[in-house]
Amino acid sequence: MAIKLPRLDALRRFSDPALERAYREEQRVGQARYTARAIYVVLATIVVYWLSNFVRIDLASAVDIVVKQAVFVPILLGFAWLLTRPMYAEAWWVDVLFFALVLPVLPLSDDVILATKTTGWTFPGLLTYGLQATMTCACLVFAAAVRPFLFLALLTVAFLAVVLGLRGYEAEVASYTVFNYAFFAAMIFILNLIIDSKARSAFLAKSRLAAEREKSEVLLANMLPAPVAERLKLHEAVADSFDDVVVVFVDLVGFTPLSQRLGPQGIVDLLNAFFARADRGTDLFGLEKVKTIGDAYMAVGGALVPTPRPAKAAVDFAVWLRGEALQVGKDFAVELRLHVGIARGPAIGGVTGRKRFTYDYWGHTVNLAARLQDSVGADGIAVSEAVWQAVGDSYPFKPARSIALKGVGATPVFELDLPPP
Repeated sequence: MAIKLPRLDALRRFSDPALERAYREEQRVGQARYTARAIYVVLATIVVYWLSNFVRIDLASAVDIVVKQAVFVPILLGFAWLLTRPMYAEAWWVDVLFFALVLPVLPLSDDVILATKTTGWTFPGLLTYGLQATMTCACLVFAAAVRPFLFLALLTVAFLAVVLGLRGYEAEVASYTVFNYAFFAAMIFILNLIIDSKARSAFLAKSRLAAEREKSEVLLANMLPAPVAERLKLHEAVADSFDDVVVVFVDLVGFTPLSQRLGPQGIVDLLNAFFARADRGTDLFGLEKVKTIGDAYMAVGGALVPTPRPAKAAVDFAVWLRGEALQVGKDFAVELRLHVGIARGPAIGGVTGRKRFTYDYWGHTVNLAARLQDSVGADGIAVSEAVWQAVGDSYPFKPARSIALKGVGATPVFELDLPPP
């Protein structure tokens, strides 16, 4: 299978400046850790090389090598220090400066090595080897910096040609050496280009995956309370028992005639507008939206979402929502009225099903709230005795009446005595 090299447009940056900045920072900061370690390995190798020279060659030559190559040490240490600076991610010139400082030291080091007559290499050979080793390291160091690396590659080719020319080497030797090194520089540049192209593809895929994951997180957060979503991610069974919660059921009055009058799209738009106000209200009063069932809306206080005074918050929410329903009705040129049931007591909560997860509530308190909602007319808000005891000093109530509620039996019902919204 033919190897497909990246096109030259890989030299271009991401069109989105924020994406390019994020890519460059991730690549350069991530690479800096390994580059710093490599520098310390190089320094250790230089020291070992110096020490071995005192055994292999005469003392004067060994000392001369240490003196001439000692300049590498501050350059390497300075570069290692710059790698840890916050500005490194943006300062691509740091890499170019480091390797540019290394270049003039190479011929001086080669002169000392040649004087020992221990290698049998020529000066062009030693210098070419040094440049190749330098550019191999630079290929890995120049993460997310293809253009600066190309500049450095061209600089080393020119540097080799100038040094050999100044040293008086014959044109045939100089051109042969420069040509062979230029071929190596071209290959190492292509390798850097491929590394960058692969890294950009991986970064782009990871960014898209992160964006999709974020969408999933937002969707999950809209479907389930945050604590429940976290437990599901850990594959935990979600079943809870609550000793004291407040359940609110809200239902629209005359929904069937409204549907016939507004038509499919109109009734969907109206419900969206009303439920959006209800969602805003749950956030405003510290309640937890549970679900919508047709034209009904269910919320809970004092369960998964901490609510300081859940009974008071639930009644406040119901009174507020009466006014919001009136405004939504005006927007759609209809009379939109509701009735509300609020009950307080124990309940069970949990996640059911394997598709379209929902966190729901069950128990006597839930049933009671639903029946209370059916017990009052338009704009009526009925509460259980436990709720009345908690908020009786905050709102006026009509005299209590006992009603036989389906599935509940004879139950005292307390209806708020409020003026029309």
